[in-house]
Amino acid sequence: MAMVDGAPVQWMELRPALLEAAGGQALQDLALDRRLAIELRKRGLAVDQSAIDRERQLLLESIAADRNTAARLLEELRRRDGLGPVRFDALLVRNASLRMLVADEVRITPETLAQARDLATGPRRQVRLITLPSLTDCDAALRRLDAGESFSDVAVEVSTDRSAARGGLLEPFARADVTYPQALREAVFALAPGQVSSPILLENGYAIAVLVRELPGAGATSGDLERAVRLAQERLLMDQLARRLLRETRITVLDDDLNDSWKRFAAPGNDR
Repeated sequence: MAMVDGAPVQWMELRPALLEAAGGQALQDLALDRRLAIELRKRGLAVDQSAIDRERQLLLESIAADRNTAARLLEELRRRDGLGPVRFDALLVRNASLRMLVADEVRITPETLAQARDLATGPRRQVRLITLPSLTDCDAALRRLDAGESFSDVAVEVSTDRSAARGGLLEPFARADVTYPQALREAVFALAPGQVSSPILLENGYAIAVLVRELPGAGATSGDLERAVRLAQERLLMDQLARRLLRETRITVLDDDLNDSWKRFAAPGNDR
């Protein structure tokens, strides 16, 4: 399997540490993938290469508008999370499966479009975000930013928010968008372009934001609004479906090393 100073490394030497480090996540991914495969078969659906390619494109678009920047940040994310070709390809298939299964539940109604248009009529701001558990962590991140590191690179490395996968980039939002915490909205709409905020107190920690750009609401076309509404609904429904399938799955762990990892990974309070 490997050699250290000419001496062989056996699988059983590495196995406990590998299971402890990533066994819980790998087990959850496998369980979800099996449930998704069952659901697809029930409905006579199959994920093809075009669906996988679309997931990769959507992922890149969600990371950054510039294609080169998005590709670089995606590679950094994959390095950080250990997403090699096997796990990354599985992630794309997983997302494509979830999107396919929730497609019929998306409802683009005049009401949802009107709500989206109302939010888009005023100026919207797009920020990159870093969330951290403590002020000490915020201070460390701010020191790195002051030293010249890019906000997106620091976000990929240390942010606890899901947006870390996109270099901290959030979708543009309006001041009145209640899906974002009030404290965050107030801080963001007080920033100048390129300005980094002080730590913002949130319900479960702190946030640091940098203003990327301000967008006039009048620029949104009906097609843009419909696509944005569809993607937002899909994201919510996909997350709900994944959580439901995992709740309904009975997982029995027979290996002691894997069981320890699974218990820590599946502990209440962990964002799975």
